[in-house]
Amino acid sequence: MEELEQVKNQIKEFVKVCNHQKSLELLDKLATGKMLRSKLILKIAGVSEESVKLCAIVEMIHAASLLHDDVIDEADTRRGKPSVNALYDNKTSIMFGDILYSRAFTELSQMDKRIAYTISNAVTLLSIGEMMDVDLTENFNTSYDLYLDMIYKKTASLIEASAKAAAILAGLDENKYALYG
Repeated sequence: MEELEQVKNQIKEFVKVCNHQKSLELLDKLATGKMLRSKLILKIAGVSEESVKLCAIVEMIHAASLLHDDVIDEADTRRGKPSVNALYDNKTSIMFGDILYSRAFTELSQMDKRIAYTISNAVTLLSIGEMMDVDLTENFNTSYDLYLDMIYKKTASLIEASAKAAAILAGLDENKYALYG
């Protein structure tokens, strides 16, 4: 899918702005996933300069959350490849995650205020969900509702926000698309 290559190139351009060679090297070490959120955004909003930027922002946020998650989970692999924390160390993984978050939010701040709020709020939920996941691993959890709340926040919230933000970008019913996401 040519559009996903555009998204990957946009991410690289966003990271190049940092003028930090190690960040570019680390970006090349990231294992690329299915880019589900980008596919969703592009399907809803179509392909444009703004939608590709939104995709890049969301993918950078998702990658940052996975970099942090790999440290928390002490994971040596991500999508069948060595994780950044395994290749380097936890500090590098966390700091590169922070760089991706920071660049994503810098670019997000230049977008429509409603889109910026939607994505930013999802990242807060994602972070709370990750903390809940850590807490849930300390004791055996018997609460199905607590588990559902955790996975909604940790995973579904960013997918929901991606669909909603794409709808805002395209001038569509944001609530319907948020629910779909």
